[in-house]
Amino acid sequence: MTSVAFPRVRTENDVVQGLEIDGLHHFRNIPYAAPPFGPRRFRPPQPAADWDGVRDATEPGPAPPQVAEENPLGAIYAVPETGEDCLTLEVWTPDPGSASLPVMVHIHGGGYIYGAGSLPGYSGKNFARDGVVHVGINYRLGIDGFLYLGDGHDNLGLRDQSAALAWVQRNIAAFGGDPARVTIFGQSAGGVSVMNQLALPASRGTFAGAIAQSGCSMASVDADEAWRVTRQVARDLGVAPTVAGLSSVSLERTATASFKALKRYALGLVRGDRRALLLSPFRGVHGTEFLPANPVRSAGGTPGVPLLAGTAGNEAAPLIDGIASVAGPVAPLIRLGLRRTLGMDGPTVRAYREGRRRVRGLAALVEAGWSDWGFRIPTIRLLEARPEPSWLYEFRWQREGIPPGSGAFHAVDLPFVRDDLETVMALGEPAIALFGTHPPRELARRVHADFVRFATTGDPGWPRYERNDRQTMVYDRESQVVPDAAGAERAAWDGRR
Repeated sequence: MTSVAFPRVRTENDVVQGLEIDGLHHFRNIPYAAPPFGPRRFRPPQPAADWDGVRDATEPGPAPPQVAEENPLGAIYAVPETGEDCLTLEVWTPDPGSASLPVMVHIHGGGYIYGAGSLPGYSGKNFARDGVVHVGINYRLGIDGFLYLGDGHDNLGLRDQSAALAWVQRNIAAFGGDPARVTIFGQSAGGVSVMNQLALPASRGTFAGAIAQSGCSMASVDADEAWRVTRQVARDLGVAPTVAGLSSVSLERTATASFKALKRYALGLVRGDRRALLLSPFRGVHGTEFLPANPVRSAGGTPGVPLLAGTAGNEAAPLIDGIASVAGPVAPLIRLGLRRTLGMDGPTVRAYREGRRRVRGLAALVEAGWSDWGFRIPTIRLLEARPEPSWLYEFRWQREGIPPGSGAFHAVDLPFVRDDLETVMALGEPAIALFGTHPPRELARRVHADFVRFATTGDPGWPRYERNDRQTMVYDRESQVVPDAAGAERAAWDGRR
């Protein structure tokens, strides 16, 4: 029988009341900063206001303004409600009275235009089950979070993340967490965020470990590129490219314009624009006071912070499939263009065809090259630039019934990290199409346990990544540590620097 209670915790702003379900405590919709709109729009996050008495923390709060995303797993990854009071977080904890447990702060993905920390697919319940305090955060997205409007009005979504981490330092002990044992983690845009957080002076001292899933260490842009996007967005909206001009546009219009900017940017692939290979025009802006340099150039800027990072085997598979479904008979021409845009010369192509993967066919070649160019190689380069302890993994598992080496798609690892295949498979046919009929629960337990071990001890349990042997954990039906898993492909891309 399920038991339910209503625990209370005192935060810096007053008391929150959440839910206790079978011994695990869940607190939702806790403000870490003031609503970032009205007079605070396009400005750094400001402190949350105090409240009197007890705040109900049993229901999720609104997500940052955004348009609805088409997602086959939308029941657990789609946002049901958006609103202005969105700079909130939620906490899962096994014991609010402990004040000594490891903490994991999750930064959600979604290309910096979608998502929220409170989605069912990001539940921290199983982390709390295993002795970890889990925090899921929101941050501003799209135009309101990542449009560059000059120093002081830059990197607002990253500034929100830093504000949330500062809140965790001040408050997490009341929820049972140890502020000296905070690990940040995230996938896709969340993985990029983790890499950026490692480079942010403002976030130093707010976390002791980092996990970056499917991120890109070179995804930030300089101010010139950021201004180019700003001018285009402002032109489309018919306003000046200034704080005042953009503030005059409704949140509904800027959310819609964020999605349109994403589509326009992706169309650059057809024109052979290499910038479009990273898909989203919304990025961190380096060369600013807040983000002085990209993560590779600032490696070592967070002394002593260990990093666990990795990628999926076929990150670009959904992109290649999408091109095929939209482009029809001209898809092969687009793939040829992508091969040129990626810069896959003769030696690079041979590395894929003759190396471990034995890639055959243009679509598979472009997918493998794009996956490596955009995710795997930048992740490796970040690890190789860091003096701190680092570990590397590759997630290669794929569902049954498809050719080997073709189905470890972007985000496939999400339910494995949370040991929560039950939630995704409860969606039925959409989940079966992506994960097959019997995704391996033992693999989910293994990946989840490694993440928990890293957050608890600072070591996931296999040898560190070093240049002399490049030890890499390969997650698959039979997981194992192998030397230099990227092999010939890594060497080929290194030769193109």
